[in-house]
This record gives sequence, C-alpha cells and structure tokens, in this order.
Amino acid sequence: MSAEPPTTHTHPTISACVVARNEERLIGRCLASFADLVDEIVFVHDGECEDRTLEIAEEFGCRIFVRPLRGHADASKVFAFSQSRCEWILGVDADEFLSEGLREHLHELVSDPDVNGYRFLWPFWDGKRYVSSPEKSWHKLQLYRRECLHAVGNLHLTIEVDAPVVDVDYHLEHRPEYNNWTLRTTLTKWRRWARVGAREHLSPYSELPTFNWNGQTEWPPRRKLLNRLSPLLLLAYGPAVFALELYNHRNELTPRRNVSMAFNYGVYAAMHQFYVAKYLYLGFPDDA
Repeated sequence: MSAEPPTTHTHPTISACVVARNEERLIGRCLASFADLVDEIVFVHDGECEDRTLEIAEEFGCRIFVRPLRGHADASKVFAFSQSRCEWILGVDADEFLSEGLREHLHELVSDPDVNGYRFLWPFWDGKRYVSSPEKSWHKLQLYRRECLHAVGNLHLTIEVDAPVVDVDYHLEHRPEYNNWTLRTTLTKWRRWARVGAREHLSPYSELPTFNWNGQTEWPPRRKLLNRLSPLLLLAYGPAVFALELYNHRNELTPRRNVSMAFNYGVYAAMHQFYVAKYLYLGFPDDA
C-alpha cells in the first residue's frame, strides 16, 4: 500500500481508521480482514507503543501516527478521521474484524450513491463465544461517507452521519480476548473510563477534539444538571441505568446474560457519578 494519496478505483475509495494501544495479539487479525479491500489504513497508536503493534501495522502498509496518551481511543479516532483521504471511512477497533459477508459486500455498499452511512450487526462476545444471536443483535455505525460524518472525540465517541443511514445484516465480528461484561472488568477497565469520563464532563466542551462538527458547542442542560446533582444521585443513578439497560437489551440476550450486563452498566454509571462528585468538590487529582 503506497504512502501516496489513494487513486480512483472502480469503487469509491475507502479509508480504514484504526486506533489501538499495545494490541499485538489482535491487530494482525483486524488488519488482515480488510487490508486488501481499502485504499489506505490510517493507524493511530494511543501513547508510546510497548509491544509489536506498530511493527505489525507497518507490515500492512498503514499510515502510522503515534499520539499522546489519552487513555481511551475515541479522541484519537477523531484525529484519524481528519487524516483520512478517501470518500468513505471504515472505523474498526483492534478487537474487531470484518466477517466474510461484510468483506464480500463492502464495495457494493459504498457504491450506493443514495446512502451516507451503514450500521452492521454487532453481537456480544463473552471471551469464548457470542452470547447474542447475530439476527437479534444491535447494529453499530461503522461505515460513513467522509463528507457526511460529524464527530466529537469524547469518551464513547459522539458520531452523527447525515441521512440516510441504513442498517444492514452483515456481521462485524467483535472478539476481545476477555469477557467485557464481568464485575472484575468493570472495576478495572471501566473504572478507568469512569474517571476519564468524569473529567471530560467537568471540562469545557470546546476542549474536545472534533471532526466536521456543526452541532452543540457546550454540554447539554441534562449533563450539566447531572453534574450539579451528582452527590445526590450516587445511590439512585446506578439502579436507574441498570433498569434502562435491562429494558434496552431484553430481546438480544438471555435473561441471565441481560441481568449480568445491565448490572455492570449500572456499576459503571454509579462509579462515573462518584468521580463527577469527587472532582466537582475536591478538584482533579494531579494524575487524572
């Protein structure tokens, strides 16, 4: 893959945007699933690399950028979007890869002039197997016409794509090496996210990186209210999120799996509100 700007093909050109941090065990599988289909791969590493991730990315001809450590991928995704040079952007995480069906139909999808974005089936994985059937899984927005994409690099990434956006039943594989829905993961990985998210929510919205953004320029009133009431919501917010997630995923998972996932969402939400309250009244720690 040349470092020169991509040339016009029979299909509209595609930039794959990937953000990773020390993912040598998974990144080869990810890149191999689309390297022969896209016109460039914009690869961003969050912080200095401590394993062979960048070496593997070089083997696939990626355009590589190493960014200051942010602790989550979403800020760097916005940077990756800004570095892309093609008509379409395919966003893929290091623990994701294209299924055969999606590989087969990718060029067909981007060739439709009447669609600006696509959401793919994204079933839940417990580290060993899928725990939701693909046909009942929710759809994740991962393919967008570049000029129609608008993004803010906050935690969990705010993305808007000009209509029409279409759900298609092609499967985007998502297979991390561990179960993302356990209490242990929530109290480690998700706890770090809770701290990062709390700091973001107490900082000016204008400090967030953006791409082609023409939406809000400050936190919405609901978020500001949640910040102010955070000490009062410590006990109520977690159960409220638990109930909401239990309802949202009732058709995708078995009752047992649904309760487990909703519980971890509730714990995460409670931790987030705790850190909002802590930082609001005690200030940010030096290492936050």
